[in-house]
Amino acid sequence: MSAISAAEIACASERGRIELNQHWKKWFRYYVALNHWHVENITLDIIEEAYSLPEFFHSDPADRIITATARLKDYTILTADNKILVYPHVKSYW
Repeated sequence: MSAISAAEIACASERGRIELNQHWKKWFRYYVALNHWHVENITLDIIEEAYSLPEFFHSDPADRIITATARLKDYTILTADNKILVYPHVKSYW
């Protein structure tokens, strides 16, 4: 997963869109460790890809970075975001 996912969790928690049983930082690290997920750092290659995506895509920087990470690492994005789900240039699933 992209490191930007931590920011997405933090923002959702602070805005009350999700409710966590502990501070978002502890929650995020707990589930990363529990599930043995690998967190990808945001690199220059990822930023370049995020702003070179084919066809029109999200204007949201975090979603662009998540999508770019998935494309470069051949990951599948797990999301409820319809803009990502219908984007034909990345694998996604809900």
